[in-house]
Amino acid sequence: MKRWIAILTAAALVVPAAAPAEEDDLMIEEIVENVLLDDTGEEIPLPAAAPAAQAAVTVFTPSYASAWPIREGETGYWTLPMDITDETAVWEMLMAPITVVDTGKDSGEKTQTYLYREPDESSLKVGVVTCESQGVRVLETREDGWSLVECYSSSFHATKVEAWNLLVSGYIPTKYLKQVSPNPDLGIVVDKLTQRMYIFQDGKLLSTLLCSTGLVMWNGSKYQPYNETRSGEFLLMSKVGTLISDRLYCDMAIRFNSGDMMHEVPHVKNADGTKNYGSTEYKLGTKCSHGCIRVQRNKTPEGINMSWIWNQVKSGSKVKFVIWEDWQGRQIAVPDADTPLYYNPNKGNYYHRSSFCYSAKAITFQPFTYGELDQEPFSKLKQCPFCGPPLREAEIQAVNERYAEGGDHDELLTSLQAGYYEYLQQN
Repeated sequence: MKRWIAILTAAALVVPAAAPAEEDDLMIEEIVENVLLDDTGEEIPLPAAAPAAQAAVTVFTPSYASAWPIREGETGYWTLPMDITDETAVWEMLMAPITVVDTGKDSGEKTQTYLYREPDESSLKVGVVTCESQGVRVLETREDGWSLVECYSSSFHATKVEAWNLLVSGYIPTKYLKQVSPNPDLGIVVDKLTQRMYIFQDGKLLSTLLCSTGLVMWNGSKYQPYNETRSGEFLLMSKVGTLISDRLYCDMAIRFNSGDMMHEVPHVKNADGTKNYGSTEYKLGTKCSHGCIRVQRNKTPEGINMSWIWNQVKSGSKVKFVIWEDWQGRQIAVPDADTPLYYNPNKGNYYHRSSFCYSAKAITFQPFTYGELDQEPFSKLKQCPFCGPPLREAEIQAVNERYAEGGDHDELLTSLQAGYYEYLQQN
């Protein structure tokens, strides 16, 4: 027969006989241990305690807010955690086939079609998808010739479905869906949370560039929710060249989503015809465009800039170009304190992520660490606009506070999206 015995032990076995009067009495902590004895009085070892339950970790994927759970074996853009450090997984995603919509019309990459609430073109339109270039997640393929798909709605200013960058699902004729194999050598990721562009080539992260996605702005008479860059999975399509918007010249524009393009950071022209980037370049790394994606012209330490991308991408080359949504709750990781950084000790103004930088090609930089960044003499250094080193910890914390779980980092856009839900309820 087994017997449970509670044994009382003392945390302190020896107590001084006379303690000074001004000192408090020593407290002996009593600890109760459960011991299991067999019939002979021998102790039986207790079973190992079950590990403490860990709090569930939220995994953010492009389909994070979807009403349709990830299916067993489902892979690709929609299911991959948004973690740029997992180079192998990101590369596999960039190389995976993409399902696009092709209605057979000429200039399909400029045209759009609708997703419907029911498998019927007379039912309510619930989303907008761009033909040929925009990928969709296929949720169901039906025997009646329709498929249920999901994507971020590519609603622009003239659309009848004002689902501004909302993740929507709806029906589309199955005959319009086709799979496309992307370019096997190059792939690009844009993260709206970090405002960085990540260039992948031959299975590796080649370089990181500063970029800017869209910002909802007032145009003098109303706010423009269609400025928010639509997230999703795309193919780079035609090379447009120079795009002119008001007084801004946007060179090397490449179309990826109807009216959305990526291009070099805009410039205005001086009276003598020279280019002036003074009003736009300093905003790189923050949301500030009208929906297109602005890319740095300065070369990174790896020699990459918008000009390099322009020369690498050919029209029709089908380079996969994906945009990660800045879901509320996502956070930017603070670099380890021993992460190496570099600076020019001879009155340099910037801190750098590499021992070489095109901002000062002839300078030999001195190393220091990220943990020292807020100490003298590094505390006054600015982030280099060429090599794009990590933000300071206080800057990262400020971003993470805006994107904290349960918050709303863009209340204006949220309010403008409310009309879509009213549209669904009224119809």
